[in-house]
Amino acid sequence: MSDLDVIVATSQWCTTCPATVNTWKNLESKYRINVRELDVGTVEGRELAVKLYIRSVPSTIVNNEIVHVGTIDRRTAEDLLAKWGVSRR
Repeated sequence: MSDLDVIVATSQWCTTCPATVNTWKNLESKYRINVRELDVGTVEGRELAVKLYIRSVPSTIVNNEIVHVGTIDRRTAEDLLAKWGVSRR
């Protein structure tokens, strides 16, 4: 299976966003995923927020679909990866 792209929509003022980014980054080396943080305060981030109607950060996006809103823990993230059929490296 090919690598899955995970985008975490964040904001500079968000105090819980770093925890979500860290959770996904920690899983990146164990699973076949590529993680990217995207600040909704940037042009690219605003475009994504408008396109996907992102109203809260952190938001986790897979295949242009919001799959989780709010801080995510390791277990929930791994459950989402299982749903998407992502295997370990």
